[in-house]
Amino acid sequence: MGMVDLILKMLVDGEKSTSEKALGFLESICNWKVGREKPCENALIMPILVKKILRVSELATKFTVSTLLKLCKEVDDESHVIEALQFGAFQKLLVVLQVGCGEMTITKITELLKLMNLDT
Repeated sequence: MGMVDLILKMLVDGEKSTSEKALGFLESICNWKVGREKPCENALIMPILVKKILRVSELATKFTVSTLLKLCKEVDDESHVIEALQFGAFQKLLVVLQVGCGEMTITKITELLKLMNLDT
């Protein structure tokens, strides 16, 4: 239906409240396997999500971390993890831990960082 493309356009062009709503909707879509398929196919998803970490609001960062985790766990290979790393997700996630966030977000970041540690 083109929802993912529309959401990504809203994230690129949108203001704070629009971005928060779009990220919340994207995070909800990613709860289902069928919902994760389209974002996984879109080449812009990782750069846009990584860029939104700490850029919009604490709520947007929470949605972004949750979405990143769902997408990185989706694919059997490490392609999404590698892509997130290439766009600087590891460093941004460490900064989120330093500035502080909610307990659930800390848990999700910890899981993401473990996924991103490709040596183990």
